[in-house]
Order: sequence, then C-alpha cells, then structure tokens
Amino acid sequence: MSLIGSLEDLALGDILQILSLSRRSGILYLTRKGEEGKIVFIDGQIISASNSTGSNDILRLLHEKGIIEDKLMEELDRQIDKSGTSDAKSFLIQSKNINEDVAEEVVQTYMNDIIFGFFSWTEGNFDFEITENLKDVYKPQRESYLAVPLNPQYVAIEGARKSDEKRRDQGFETEQKDEFAEQIREMEEFIIIDQNADSQTFLKDSLESRGFRTSAMADLNALYEYLETIKDSPRFPMVIADLTIPKAKGEGMLGGMELLEWILEKKMKVPVILLSSVNNEEVLKEAKLSGVYAYLKKPKKFSRSSPDIDIFMEILEKVTTLFRQYQEAGFTFKPGMKDVKPRADVVPDDEDTGSRFVQDITEELTKEFQDETELLPETTEQRADTSPGLLTLKSMIDELMSPNFTGEVTLLIMRFASELLNRGILFLVTRNKIKGLGQFGLEAFFDNPNVVVKKMEIEVDEHSLVGKVLKYKVSLKEAPEQTEGNKNFLGQIGGEWPVESYVVPLLTANRVAAVFYGDNVPLKKKIPDMTTFEIFMSQASIVMEKAYLERIIRERKDEQ
Repeated sequence: MSLIGSLEDLALGDILQILSLSRRSGILYLTRKGEEGKIVFIDGQIISASNSTGSNDILRLLHEKGIIEDKLMEELDRQIDKSGTSDAKSFLIQSKNINEDVAEEVVQTYMNDIIFGFFSWTEGNFDFEITENLKDVYKPQRESYLAVPLNPQYVAIEGARKSDEKRRDQGFETEQKDEFAEQIREMEEFIIIDQNADSQTFLKDSLESRGFRTSAMADLNALYEYLETIKDSPRFPMVIADLTIPKAKGEGMLGGMELLEWILEKKMKVPVILLSSVNNEEVLKEAKLSGVYAYLKKPKKFSRSSPDIDIFMEILEKVTTLFRQYQEAGFTFKPGMKDVKPRADVVPDDEDTGSRFVQDITEELTKEFQDETELLPETTEQRADTSPGLLTLKSMIDELMSPNFTGEVTLLIMRFASELLNRGILFLVTRNKIKGLGQFGLEAFFDNPNVVVKKMEIEVDEHSLVGKVLKYKVSLKEAPEQTEGNKNFLGQIGGEWPVESYVVPLLTANRVAAVFYGDNVPLKKKIPDMTTFEIFMSQASIVMEKAYLERIIRERKDEQ
C-alpha cells in the first residue's frame, strides 16, 4: 500500500505530521522536475534522507568536512567496497577511524539540511510506500542512518519556520490570487484577546513570524468597537479569544461565550477560535450552538517550559490550518450550529460498560454531525493520482488530537468514512453482540434509519466478517462469503449484498471497543484504498484509550 499525492495539495509539513502520527514504516519519495528526494521512516520516525543532487554516504560527507584526508579516504573506500557493507558509518566507527559522536553529528546536520531544503518544494509529487518490514526489503547503497531518529513533528515545525525566515529575508511576499486581495493587505488577519499577557505576546509574535498580520486587543469593548466599524466588509479577521476573558461589562469571566453571542446578535460572520484550559462538555456544546469556528485546548498557565511550548506550537499549527481553510472558502463563514432538539422517538440510552469510553451517537449527535459538516469549507478537488481521503486526513487528525468529549471522536470517524464509502455503520461491541451507534447511507433501506440503527443488536458469528475482525483485531476488506452469519448481518442492515465489504476495529485497552462496517451499496463497486482511514482509526484508538484511562484514574481518586 502507498499514499500518493501532489505537494501542491498537501504540504511537506502536513505529510510529516500524518506519517509521524500513523507510526508507519516506509519510504517517502519526493519528485519534481529534474530532482528526486527520499526520506526513510521506521515506526513514524525519520532515520535517513537523501537528495538526487547529493549523497549521504558518510565517507563522502566526512571527506567534504575535512575530517578524513584524501589518502585515508581512498584506503577506507577500498576497505568498504571489499567488505561489501552498505552501512559505511558502522564500518568507520568499528574500525575506530571516526568518533561515533562526530559521525552522528555530521549525518544529522546533513540530513536536516536536506529535509529543510524539501520545504521549498512548492510543487511536485510524493509517494509514501508503506512497508512494515522495511529492513527486509530496503537495501541502501552506502547510505547512512541516524542512531537517534528525528521526530517528524519537530522537523515539520522547524522546517516551516526556516522556510518562513528565508522568504522574509528575501523580501518575499505571498501573492494573493483571489478577488479579496486588497482587503487582505488592508485588514488584520488575526485579532488576539488573552488575559495572560505572556501567552498573548507569544501567539502574536509566533503568527507574525509566519508572515501573518496580527493585532492584540486589551478587552472585548475594544473588539466590539472595531468590528462595528468594519461590519460592511466583505470578510472579517479571524479572532483568537481566551474563553475566560472578562465580559464587556465586567459581570463574569466567560467573555469568550459573550463574544459568540454578541456576534450572533449582530448577525456578523466572524470566525472565532476559542482557547481554553476548561474541558467542559456543556461549555463546548454551548460554544458550538453559538457558532464557534474551533475550540482548542491550551495549558492552564503559560510558561516557557517545553510541554507548554509544545502545546502552543500545536495550537499555532491548527490556527494556521484553520485560516487556510477560511481563505479557501473565499473568506466566508457560516456561523451557528443549529439548535439540536431530541426527537420524541429517540431510544433512551442503555446502561452499558462500553459506553464508559465510547459514548452513544444519539439522534442529537447524528443531527449535530450533519450540521457540523456545514462549517467545513469545500476541499480542493482531488487529483486522479491522490490516495482517497488524503486531502482531508490532515484536518481530521488536527480535530482528533483535541477532542472535547469521546462522542466527538465517533462523529469524526463517521464524517471521514462518509467521504470514502456510500454506506457505513458504527457499532459498540459488547460481550457477544454489537449494538448500533450511528450510520450514514441507510436512508434507501429504512424510513427512520437513525432510530433503526439505535435499536439494532446483532449476535456475532465468529465466521462472519465482523466476527473475524473481533477475533483477530485487524481490518478486513473482502467480498462477503455466503455464510449464515453474513446473511444475518447484511439482512439486518438492509438486505442488499455488496460487491465488497470493509470492517475495521477501534481498539481500547487492548480490546475491540467499537467496530465500523462499510460498503458501497447500492452501487456495484469495490471498496477504494482505505489506508488513510486506517491511519485515522489507529489515532482514534489512541485518543479513546487515553480518555478511558483518564476516566479510570479519576474514578479511583474519587474512591479514595
């Protein structure tokens, strides 16, 4: 399997983040006119990189640095060729011709330069060949490896920073290619309101270092006054606000919520990103109903410690991604999640141990899912040579990394799957049954598919598609066999027999907590490449397990 696409559609920084989170092994090939690059990964970490314009042969690198003289170079070259080894660095270290620390430093510096150079590739193609047993199939020719792998997420952040600095040093200004170019130059792109002066300054300086125009405001009154003056503008700046800033009249500390309500009342289309250390489901729900553009978690207190800085760097990556989406949507924003009211025929929640870490998708959440998709700008049309779902995987992972409640994870699963398949159902796994949680594409089979799925309880046959997945805990894509278990399962979800089916587990605490089933009925076509969805599901499993463990810890603390 492989992930392929265009660098114009997905930047290198986004690719590195996806590969890091997926923890896959393989080789990322980069190509553009007259030049080829290669980055080698093991378990999501970078161990080697090379460019067709150079060589990372450690012998050549040390010679170029003047560490190895000409005569020794020739002798070592002969010895390495005679030994037939491809790992020249280990050969040099074992023969005590070079200090290990010196060799590692030279190789890492060289590879950093190569990878950071790839960030200037604004066009070209990429192809990541996924190989679980990389060492068995990849036979490098005298290429050097890092003893301590590079973290791709660090490389992505540092590479973007260096690329931005280079453009600024050259006086480069990004050309705006849409009809709102003049407004972009004349107006602030970001307005930041944060009661903590240090975090506000950090955000402002960091965004400006990336080429964005920003301004910081002291309070909501100043912001309200400014927004009133530009209310007839074709677009509004993006506002980054702390949830707990003081209200305009000083009557409370949830000023972020007041801001959302004020914007709704004024009928303005202002995209607001709320930053908060509060992880409260009720606050999140109210923020969504009030039209928040995004809700991001931040540390309770800002400090210059590494963990806090890492979190703020993640926030910056998400904010810039959201702004790009805002630009792609033509600087338009649809405010306001519709008010979600439960239907009278919704089945009450059942008490089940599985719901401790996988919340039910009730009618309200299904409705919320439908409304939430309206907030997403349309993505760039996929090219024929791009892996299915790859263009949305990055933004989906960004949302997944900061879920505000576990039900949101299942919503993201369904939203992603609906872009790849015609029909899908998510099931909660109990002892010997699977219980329906949510669906899409069943409208052709049932008058009220959400209620039908909510009531659905199916006994699992070990020889059925679902049974195999539960037993072996791996995904399965195949034409369903004519077994009684498959007939029973497919009969209960509509009766039509697919050309091919796809089933994938969601693992939590080393067991299958939920399972997703999908196919393309009523169309008679096979399942596309689901590599991107499997990467997403592996990350969803990690997020769900973390939520489960945190709940267990809280419960034990309460018992004490």
